[in-house]
Amino acid sequence: MNSPLALLGLAKRAGKLALGMTNCLHAIRNKQAKLIIIAKDAGVSKKKIIRVCLAERIKYVEYGTKDEYKRILGSPSCFWAILSRELSQGFLAQIKDGKIDTK
Repeated sequence: MNSPLALLGLAKRAGKLALGMTNCLHAIRNKQAKLIIIAKDAGVSKKKIIRVCLAERIKYVEYGTKDEYKRILGSPSCFWAILSRELSQGFLAQIKDGKIDTK
């Protein structure tokens, strides 16, 4: 797999990806979310999802932009939830040697 975003495409095709604020919050509260991905250019609403992630002890990362998500996944959403432990670990492994911090 060439990029972390390509791995998200795989998760989407497998039905293991939720997008949007409401769906991500629902996945977090129902203990389905294994990793939350927040676009770097997300607005102030990202504070809410970060608070919920911290309260529920769900890992989150800030990665990519809305334009990148639109180009690769077909949706310019700012919030993505990976619902598979294996896919979330693969995503984190791909970005680990990159330039971002995971929380």
